[in-house]
Amino acid sequence: MTASKPAALQKVRVSRSQLRQNQSKIFRQARGRRVIEVTAWDEEDEKYLVDKRYFNHLLRTLRSTLETLEITTNPRLFGQLLRAANTIDAEVRSGKLHSFEEAFGEP
Repeated sequence: MTASKPAALQKVRVSRSQLRQNQSKIFRQARGRRVIEVTAWDEEDEKYLVDKRYFNHLLRTLRSTLETLEITTNPRLFGQLLRAANTIDAEVRSGKLHSFEEAFGEP
């Protein structure tokens, strides 16, 4: 399986007054990977509007990254993973493992 490159994030900057005046139009713009940045005088007061599906995608990615980090920082789990990888590599080289097509493909 090959990983596809994700589509580029699009940021649209609007002021708070623009958001108040054109709220429904601006909310509709926050679709997919288009993020609405609501500017403010203070950087801490700036807000982002994102599509729910994109937000859930970001949460899944964050959770996956945290799980990976937990495994790599746990010496016992990481050691088990490395040993399993070495075993799998050796079995692939010796021809003991079958490809997914061989194992699950139609005869």
